[in-house]
Amino acid sequence: MGLWRDKIRGDWRYSFQYHKEIFAAGGFQTKGDARSAREQRRKEVKSPQKATTIPTGMGFLEIVNQYLDWSDRRHAPGHVENKKVVFRKMMNFFGITEEKDLSILELTAPRLHEFFMSAPSNNSYNVYRKETSALFAWAQKHLQPDLQNPCNMLEKMPSPKKERTIPTKEEFLRILAACPPDDKPLLLVLAHTLARIDEILRLTWQDVNFDKGTLTLWSRKNRGGEWRPRTIGMNTDLTAMLKSMWNRRKQEKWVFLNQREGDRYLRRPKLMRSICRVAEVKHYTFHQIRHFIATYLHDVMKVPTGVLSGILGHENKRTTEIYLHSVDEAQREALTRLEGFFGDQNMLAAHACGFKKKRG
Repeated sequence: MGLWRDKIRGDWRYSFQYHKEIFAAGGFQTKGDARSAREQRRKEVKSPQKATTIPTGMGFLEIVNQYLDWSDRRHAPGHVENKKVVFRKMMNFFGITEEKDLSILELTAPRLHEFFMSAPSNNSYNVYRKETSALFAWAQKHLQPDLQNPCNMLEKMPSPKKERTIPTKEEFLRILAACPPDDKPLLLVLAHTLARIDEILRLTWQDVNFDKGTLTLWSRKNRGGEWRPRTIGMNTDLTAMLKSMWNRRKQEKWVFLNQREGDRYLRRPKLMRSICRVAEVKHYTFHQIRHFIATYLHDVMKVPTGVLSGILGHENKRTTEIYLHSVDEAQREALTRLEGFFGDQNMLAAHACGFKKKRG
């Protein structure tokens, strides 16, 4: 027990024993950082302070519940569920229950680091850190202005970014061909609007204006988390398809009705997997289809990034640039200037200058 450098992870770690209980943590850049963290943790263990009551009189669990209530109104259900998963793990790690709550001030940087290190990967470590930091930032803004965010003392872990793949044009056409007739309009609306799947599933007939040839999409993917409309034009293919659906409608509200429930679809999690299996292509999601259409319009049809940002509903053009799976043409042009540079003619020139390859 003591201080050591992990040969696999490359970080510095510490451990010590107190009253037959072992305390350990890692992820430190230097031996000095690990030593300082160990001494701080020792002080906390040997001289436990009574839970400090924050001015609001709320403990960690109470703050989490208020934060999640607020998040329910601001964020998509999937994002809220991700937060709940992290906070449940944190409660289990620290033994927090309704009967045994902790003050949020007891969650110091070393203690949180121990919890983050329980994550199965560096990527999960970063997710734990991100959601916990968001909680502290919210509590600081809404409950206790002088509250310090301990996550600011903990650096992100290096984590490889997975390259997002998108279908080729041929794969997308195969997906369309394999799509059941009743579900094909959903994919075609996505392809003709580049909308998010949640925006499409929320479409009402009131959002479709045949007279003006427009479609209004609703989303709260914005800084304020508010429901905001985005109106885009419809091309003739989309207009004809929606008119056909309008003439065959069985109710007056939802464009895509879940007939079994008598209400709109909330999600379609299994649809793309089954279609891709029939099409004999790898599993692509609705979101990857959206990426493909955006990239196709940009690279093949030469639609400007600014125009695509408006269609995609991005407030920041940088977000659109991330969507475009394109190679920078200026970079490509620069690299083409190296073509032939390492060919036989230049090798002959090297020999003419007196260079001879050593044998062996």
